Amino acid sequence: MITVIFCAIILFYSIVFHEIAHGYAAYRNGDMTAFNAGRLTLNPIKHLDFLGSIIVPIISYKVFGFAFGWAKPVPYNPNNLKDKKYGELQVASAGVITNFFIAFVSVVIFYIIKHYYFVSPDLKDILMFISTVNIFLGLFNLLPFPPADGFSIFSELTSLSRNLFLSIRNLFSNKKIYKPEYKGDNSNIRNWSFYIKSLFSNPFMMIGIIFVAVQVFALLVPYILSFINFLFSF
Repeated sequence: MITVIFCAIILFYSIVFHEIAHGYAAYRNGDMTAFNAGRLTLNPIKHLDFLGSIIVPIISYKVFGFAFGWAKPVPYNPNNLKDKKYGELQVASAGVITNFFIAFVSVVIFYIIKHYYFVSPDLKDILMFISTVNIFLGLFNLLPFPPADGFSIFSELTSLSRNLFLSIRNLFSNKKIYKPEYKGDNSNIRNWSFYIKSLFSNPFMMIGIIFVAVQVFALLVPYILSFINFLFSF
């Protein structure tokens, strides 16, 4: 029971750090929404989501054999971002980068301790679990399914790529027929992504797409576990 509780705490706080990273990235870009809502905190009560933090983890553990869930999404207003070009991409990718950074730090700590001291099997298992949880969270959130961050990252990269392509075309055109459009310009470039996201605001729709995403992600799990074992094998 203690082991289960400890693992649940690691999972929950890995998700919390993921969400705080989104809010902090928005805060650094001039949006105070998350800060004013008191969401840039490690207080777990502020981040609990009844569906994602309680119901879904229990069901996923019973069905898939591992707990999966999410914290309450950190609010932010993209219209407040100072960086209209890259701000949205920074906010969307902050959570994934944070999870990968936590996993990286866990691996580094393992090898530092191993170099200077004896690493007990229990300590290795703890660091390996922290790394595994965060690598799984980071990679899962890269899937291009709403409401995962991967969808926002994909839509932002698509918009930036389109702007880059058309800007290059302008260089070889007699007429400057294209002006780059970014968030805050009331452009239609990214409206489709917001429309798709809105379709999944319904909890049942969200659970359905998460089920599909889990099935897709399950195909990658053996390769991810092999990679993690490789990281801790030296």
